[in-house]
Amino acid sequence: MRFCFEQIVPVARERVFGFFEQPQCLELLHASWSKIRLLHHETQVRVGAETWVEVTVAGFIPIVMGFRHTLFEAPIRFGEEVIHGPFSTFTHLHEFVARGGNTEVRDILDLRLPWHYGGEAAMRHSVASAIRRMFQGRAEALIRLANDGILTSCASQFVVQPTEI
Repeated sequence: MRFCFEQIVPVARERVFGFFEQPQCLELLHASWSKIRLLHHETQVRVGAETWVEVTVAGFIPIVMGFRHTLFEAPIRFGEEVIHGPFSTFTHLHEFVARGGNTEVRDILDLRLPWHYGGEAAMRHSVASAIRRMFQGRAEALIRLANDGILTSCASQFVVQPTEI
C-alpha cells in the first residue's frame, strides 16, 4: 500500500532537513502517537547507516524495527527501508522542498505485510488507519516544534550543506 503525506513547515529547508537528519528527533516527532524508543542509531543519516527503534503499538505491544538508509541527498531527500520488523516491504522517502522561507515536507511510503500478519487485508483494515493517525500526529508535532523554536534549536546543532545532484 502506498501513502503520501505533505505539509508546509514555517522553517527554512536546511533547518528542517537538519532536524530530520538526527535520529534522536524521532522521539519528539512521534510522542503524541506512540512511544518510540531509539535502540541504536548512528549520529546522522547517511547511506548504509542503520536506525533501530522499539515502537509501542496499541499502548502495550512492543515491536522492534530496524531501518537501513538507502538514499541521502542533503537537503533535498533521504530514504530508508526496513531490515527487521513485521513488514515484508517498508520503504520511506523523505523529501524537502523549499517554498520561500518555508519547507514542504513530503513523505512517500510503500508498505506491505506478509500473509502471516494478515497481508493486504490487514493493511487496508487496520494498519492504514494507524499510519494515517501517526502522520497526522507527526504533522501536528512538527508544527508545534517549529512554533516553539525547538525544531530550529535542534537543527542548529547540525545544519546540512547542500550537495550537488
